[in-house]
Amino acid sequence: MLEHEINNAIFQNTPVGICYVRKRIIIKCNPHFEKLFRYDRKELDGKSVSILYPDYYTYRIIGEKDRSFFKNNDNAFYIAERPMVRKDGTYIWCVISGRIIDRNRPNLGVIWVLQDISDHKNLEEKLKANVEKLEIIVAERTAELTKHVNNLNQEIITRKKAEQIANESERKYRMLFNMLPIGISITAQDGQILEANQGFKKLVGKNTRLTNWQKLARDFFSADGTKIPKSNLPWLNKDYQNDHIDCVEVGMRIKNDGKRHWLSVSSSILPLQDQQVLVAAFFDITYRKKIEELERLRLAELTRLARIDSTSEMGAALAHQMGQPLVSALNYLLGCQLRLQNVKGVDEISDSVGLAIKHLEQAGQILGRVRDFVSKHKPDKTYTNINHLIDDIINFLDFDIRRNNINVKKSLATNLPLVPLCKIEIEQVLFNLLKNSIEAVRGMPNESRIIIVSSELNNKNAIQVKVQDHGEGMEKGIAKQVFEPYFSTKPNGMGIGLTICRSIIESHEGDLTYSRAGKKGSIFRFTLPIPQE
Repeated sequence: MLEHEINNAIFQNTPVGICYVRKRIIIKCNPHFEKLFRYDRKELDGKSVSILYPDYYTYRIIGEKDRSFFKNNDNAFYIAERPMVRKDGTYIWCVISGRIIDRNRPNLGVIWVLQDISDHKNLEEKLKANVEKLEIIVAERTAELTKHVNNLNQEIITRKKAEQIANESERKYRMLFNMLPIGISITAQDGQILEANQGFKKLVGKNTRLTNWQKLARDFFSADGTKIPKSNLPWLNKDYQNDHIDCVEVGMRIKNDGKRHWLSVSSSILPLQDQQVLVAAFFDITYRKKIEELERLRLAELTRLARIDSTSEMGAALAHQMGQPLVSALNYLLGCQLRLQNVKGVDEISDSVGLAIKHLEQAGQILGRVRDFVSKHKPDKTYTNINHLIDDIINFLDFDIRRNNINVKKSLATNLPLVPLCKIEIEQVLFNLLKNSIEAVRGMPNESRIIIVSSELNNKNAIQVKVQDHGEGMEKGIAKQVFEPYFSTKPNGMGIGLTICRSIIESHEGDLTYSRAGKKGSIFRFTLPIPQE
């Protein structure tokens, strides 16, 4: 009895709606349930639960769901959120939970518990509305941000393209800067070399450290040879220029090898950011200077050759004029010799006359050689015995050889084949080589005044002639230049003799070479090819 009263008190005073429903008819409900739906006391007893739903369709669908749940779930609580309607027609949201009283006797009905969650639902709807509003704002902001991002991406693309163009332009500038065949340097006001291209590094030496003009291991000089202080270099001297200089010629000497280079320098001041820099262009004019010097020497040589030509004409005329009295004297002496043959006791006179005839014949031969040597000739080639030419030139130089007490040794191979050559040109080669050897040994002790002239067959393809002396010889560095035009070891030499000799031998399809003869002495060899049948 007490328990029943306690349960009834709980039923009546519980702050949630409780109702007992059987076959969807409200059998009994507590006061809070009636108050929830705003019905009077006992007004809902015996009424269908359909009056609590917004419409019949909702009532039917929910009923089918309830039956299906209780049929398939033993002793389980059914919980759901449902829209409900009050007596005055206003809508509320409730959480409905229910359970069959007895699973075995389903007709006993269901106890339902309802709790008003309208405030929660309203708050949820407001929150949802706010969320939707926020989503709209976010969508708008996202669209705006997307637009900004797209604009930024477009700007990034534009900047990247501009950067690529700038990088490509920089790359092209760098390539052009380093491929230019002239040297370019960019110098700060304090003389510091900020940048230099490959052409400039090649001019001053690739291994040269480029920091400051004052520390550059190079000497500079003007056209007259006067040394230029590095602080007064034309492209660095502000008193020398207003804005630029054009084509100032300056010499440069590399200290470690002593070689001279000539540069034509142009420069200009270039404003760069917060300072002014000096851009200078260096043209290597060393070759042009050499050509100018060679032209000057060539003009002097042509002048000398003009004098020689005049002298040669005089020599030919002299040889011709002297030839007549020599022939007359020779004829008179021959007549005397014939008369003396039948006279007794004049043998000594006859011998003397014979010697006079011999020397007159030699004088005639010498004058003939002089006339042939200095006269103009056509470079016609004839088959010739090279040994005969060697003998002729040695005889031609006999006076110099005997005057300087020189021993000329000949080692001439026999049975050498005849070779096609221009006699006068090969005689000139032999003359120059023997003359050089005479000059090389005449200052040596008597035992060293030896010249060896030899001829031999070289691999059956050519004849080789060798002229060897026991003079001082030439140093290795000088020996490389021996055939260069205008190079000479003689104080007054013009430096064209050996160049001409090599040209003559090469025109005969041969070779002319030089080598040292041991520690002292020189050996010149030239070859003349033998025609192959």
